[in-house]
Amino acid sequence: MNRMWIACVVMGICYAANLSSASAQTVAHTISVAAIKASADKSNAAKSLPMGTTRVAVFNVGVVFNRYERAAAIKEEMAQGLKQLQQEAKELAQDLNAWQAALQKNDLPAGKKEKYEEKIIYGRRRLEDLSRQARTKVGKTHETSLIVLWKDIREAVKTYSTEHGIELVIAYGDPKDAEMVDLFPNISRKMQTVDQGGSMPFFMAPGVDISEALLDLLNRQYREKKAEPAEGDGPR
Repeated sequence: MNRMWIACVVMGICYAANLSSASAQTVAHTISVAAIKASADKSNAAKSLPMGTTRVAVFNVGVVFNRYERAAAIKEEMAQGLKQLQQEAKELAQDLNAWQAALQKNDLPAGKKEKYEEKIIYGRRRLEDLSRQARTKVGKTHETSLIVLWKDIREAVKTYSTEHGIELVIAYGDPKDAEMVDLFPNISRKMQTVDQGGSMPFFMAPGVDISEALLDLLNRQYREKKAEPAEGDGPR
């Protein structure tokens, strides 16, 4: 009886030991699988979000500046401002030609000849003054307008890029006419830029150049701003 009881106890202990070993192996296997899965998920996450990937766009500065309606309006305003100086210079040049022609005939009285010579001296000085005034006026207007237009374009680039998820925008310069892009003067200019440490887009896939989209945005904003009533024009 005691032997049978002892045998049962021994068998129970062996069964419990085997069961415990099997459970431990199961737990270890489960932990191993979970670790492998976690590692795989981490690896896949790293592959799905590669570092250094950036959405890039470019635009042609010359095209945007030349076709921006506000730039054209500033240019026209500048031309109107110079018109009076140009008209005076034109009339003065005609008078100078007439006075010089009269002097070359050598048939003027002495007193009149001296007056013509004085007029020519004064006229040339006045032409120099008009030329200086025009350069100063153009220089100041050009400086002011360039700052205004540059800020407009920068804001348009920022707005468009934010709306379309673009992270980097590069400006470049190329002729407006497509047939001039691959001509020697343009190629030589680009080579000089690269030699001096500059850079430029060498290949662009379709959709990378956003020049036309920026022009649409800039001109639309400019028209909307022009259509706004000026201060003091509202109903009283």
